[in-house]
Amino acid sequence: MKKLVKLITEQSYDIELIEESSKNMYVVGIFSTALVENANSRKYPKNILEREVDKYIKEKIKNKCAYGELNHPTSPQINLDKAAIIVEHLEWKGNNIFGKAKILSTPNGEILKSIIKDGGKVGISSRGLGTVSDEGWVNEDFSLVTYDIVGSPSNSGSWLNGIYEGKNFYLPYDKEDNINLIESAKKEYTEKLLKFFHKVEKNL
Repeated sequence: MKKLVKLITEQSYDIELIEESSKNMYVVGIFSTALVENANSRKYPKNILEREVDKYIKEKIKNKCAYGELNHPTSPQINLDKAAIIVEHLEWKGNNIFGKAKILSTPNGEILKSIIKDGGKVGISSRGLGTVSDEGWVNEDFSLVTYDIVGSPSNSGSWLNGIYEGKNFYLPYDKEDNINLIESAKKEYTEKLLKFFHKVEKNL
């Protein structure tokens, strides 16, 4: 019997944009932090984060497939048609994981470049699967999926987290077993978006 886990997301806004040439743009900074309680009242044991980052480097970064999207999707699956960045480097500095991600020349990558060039602020956010103890510690079953670009905290960041983390998924992720669950999550996400925008319109 497969274990049900939740989609876990964590945001960091300690990143900045750098341009290494006229063609390449990158976001760099703190991608994740261990041992410190975050805004979602969660804490990551360093050994678990070390294990997952090491696996991410070996399986994704070295194989040049560490893609991230513009905003979190509603499932663990990586959607190449929505890719905006590719993570090229991760390293530990104390309890912080410093990263570097190249902004892709994809439609979403170009949107991201425009947002940043026009002065917009964005953050980097980890996407993973796992469970959390009653004390707020992320458990051993945590699996890092990737890092995505997200909007600033003032742009309904906490509201979106509530949607993304409300559904269960199987670990390890099996697309065939979870297709109905994913479609259900997408439907609920769309419904909540519509309700949110209706509320915004009423307050205008």
